Amino acid sequence: MGLFDDDDEVCGMDTGKQTICVGCTGCCSVIGFITFCVIISAYHHLGPDEQLVVRRGKIYVAVNGPWSGQMNPFESKTRRQALKLEATQYAKVLDKKTNTYRVVVGPYFEFLKADENVVDTSEKIVLARDEYVVLINKLNGQERVVKGPMMLYENVTDNFKAMRLVKKIATYLDEETAAVIANKNTVLVVRDEDGRTQFYDGSNPSTVVAFQCPSAASSEPGGGLAFWLPPYSRIIRMVWSDYSTPVEGNGTTIVASSAVASASPRRRRTSRNIVVNKQIFSSTPQMWLVAGDYNKDTKLWINRGSGPNLTNLVTKGTVMVSSSVGGGPSANLMSINGNTGTTLSFGNLLASSSWTICSLTRYAGTTRREILQGTDWFHGHYGGHTGVARYGLNSTQVLVDVVEPTLEWVPMCGSSGGPTPDNILVGDEAVGEKSGGSTPSGIYVNQNTLSTSDFAIAEIITWTKVLSKDEKQEAMDYLMERLDDAKTYMDQASSLGEKTQIRYVTAIDTRMQRSFYKFEVRSKDNVKLLLEGTVYWAIKDARRAVNGTADPEGDVWFRARSTLIGAISAVNVNDFMQRLNTIIEDAFNAEKGDTFYSDRGIELINLDVLSYTPMDSRTIKSLNTLIKTKTERMVALGKQRTENEVRALKIDGDVRLAANKTQLIEAQALNDKLEAETRGATEGGRKATTINEFLNGVKYIFPDTAKRVKLYREHIIRNALAIQTQHLFTGKAKVFLKPKGQNLTLMLPTDVGYALPDERRLKTKTGASNPANPSSAMARHVHEL
Repeated sequence: MGLFDDDDEVCGMDTGKQTICVGCTGCCSVIGFITFCVIISAYHHLGPDEQLVVRRGKIYVAVNGPWSGQMNPFESKTRRQALKLEATQYAKVLDKKTNTYRVVVGPYFEFLKADENVVDTSEKIVLARDEYVVLINKLNGQERVVKGPMMLYENVTDNFKAMRLVKKIATYLDEETAAVIANKNTVLVVRDEDGRTQFYDGSNPSTVVAFQCPSAASSEPGGGLAFWLPPYSRIIRMVWSDYSTPVEGNGTTIVASSAVASASPRRRRTSRNIVVNKQIFSSTPQMWLVAGDYNKDTKLWINRGSGPNLTNLVTKGTVMVSSSVGGGPSANLMSINGNTGTTLSFGNLLASSSWTICSLTRYAGTTRREILQGTDWFHGHYGGHTGVARYGLNSTQVLVDVVEPTLEWVPMCGSSGGPTPDNILVGDEAVGEKSGGSTPSGIYVNQNTLSTSDFAIAEIITWTKVLSKDEKQEAMDYLMERLDDAKTYMDQASSLGEKTQIRYVTAIDTRMQRSFYKFEVRSKDNVKLLLEGTVYWAIKDARRAVNGTADPEGDVWFRARSTLIGAISAVNVNDFMQRLNTIIEDAFNAEKGDTFYSDRGIELINLDVLSYTPMDSRTIKSLNTLIKTKTERMVALGKQRTENEVRALKIDGDVRLAANKTQLIEAQALNDKLEAETRGATEGGRKATTINEFLNGVKYIFPDTAKRVKLYREHIIRNALAIQTQHLFTGKAKVFLKPKGQNLTLMLPTDVGYALPDERRLKTKTGASNPANPSSAMARHVHEL
């Protein structure tokens, strides 16, 4: 008997009911368990950095942590972390509702909206102060330059995966690269890719221009302007006639531009590119072919290297020499351009088993296979890829573009030997993977009908040796300089003849300029003269100058020449020599107000004639005779003028001397008078003292003054007679004989200090009366004292 027999009852239930009960209980337990699981699963606990996105029909709802609670178990829910970004990270977020993107830049911690999802999280590109990144769109070739210091990340419109990012070390920029400086006397002319022209005038620095450098204020007082050259814009480099240096010899040979244009098609074409003309390689190339040196009429390509010129280049189709070709490269280089129907033959361009070839080539259309090709040989382009080469073997990889976009210029140098990767250079990258290679029997373009391309060739250079690393880098630097020059400057089309001296003008100088001239003219009487002088002029309106003429200096020079020839041909040579300044001044005044200059934005400042020289022997002889006569007359006049001046100076000197003598005599007379007065005063004082002492000495004997005076007079007379007697007997007397009568005069010396009166003289004369009493004379003398 079992535990439950069929007849057993449990809780009043038979076996059938028991089975049903157990089944129901099990079902309820399962349902309860499921319900429990559903309820438990609908309970959510969110941490601080968690988010729950709940879908309720077509609406999304976000629940952000920290949070705990019960949710509808029948709603779709997605648990996700909050968006956390470090300082070096950024994320691109898509809003599914509006289908728009936004960029979230770290550092960042935030919950996204319910309709948002993180598309991508990436690291920022960190740029130092001297670094920059070139962003090249692989689809359309557009470029964007971002410079440091900064952290670079995608914006909403960028797609870095569709771009090529080139990170480079920055160089200091000047007017020859990207940053342009215009001083206060300079006007720069910039043209953008749409052909629009912008004038940057340094004399007006307060004008705000696009891409102006806010921190690059000019140090010059009164003006100056600094700005960044806008993308795809270039400074117009104008080609002007150059008359800024004095002319040597007998003058300039004038070649009109129209004559050059109509000259024989066999004339040589010469590239005037400033970078090409200044380049000197340390190792002379065998072939140096520049597109500007090619003459498509004669199919002659002038070789700047040591080898022969290249002839019969075009074997099929036609080529065009131009700098404007489709494809939109960043540099407009003068190039030889052709399509798939054009075939070129360079012949045995690589003339030895050891060689180096450098080239500037690019795709110029939609057909892109090979450009420079030979038997099992290509250089630069293959299968639509750039910067690739095969020299009998794959010298580089051939599946990836080294230069992007595909239509960009490819500067490339490759050798038949040398260590990798420096055996092949593409721009600033060394890309060689295998060394060595074969020498093709000939180099062509589009010779193989299965490898044709739309092409443009700017330059090809070859050497008959493997260049060293430094020599190859020198060649690559030259090619890069050509590209940089073409990116910065746009050469203005010029019709100047090849014999015309030219100069390149990258900035218009608004200061006064000088143009020297030296040419032949004829006077009214058919005398040929060589005229030499200077024209002073200035550009006052740069916009008019650029729009009005392609050669302002040439226009000024030719106009001044025409003016002078017209003025001199209207007068005889004698009249010209006598009225030279008046004739030139009248011609200048008549020309100054002409609209010829104002229409070109030019001001004529002055016309100077420095010298004129006769050109035929008869005129030279006549002028020499005339000059000799005039010179002799001028010398004679000068001599006479000198003599007159000397004579006048002598007379003036005599007058001055006489005046000085008169002053001398007057001074001497005055001095003698003063001396006599002084001497008389001294002698009189001495005599007075003597008389006074005598009179005082005898006043006691003769109280009467009259008697004392009489006594003194007699004393004087007696002393005088004694002295005369002594002189008479000592032989000191002098006897004078007079022609009239027989007077005998005895001059007796005396030491009394004054002359004796006539009464002192002893005279004998026939019928003469006796002399007066000497005592009375002495008395008179004493009385005067």
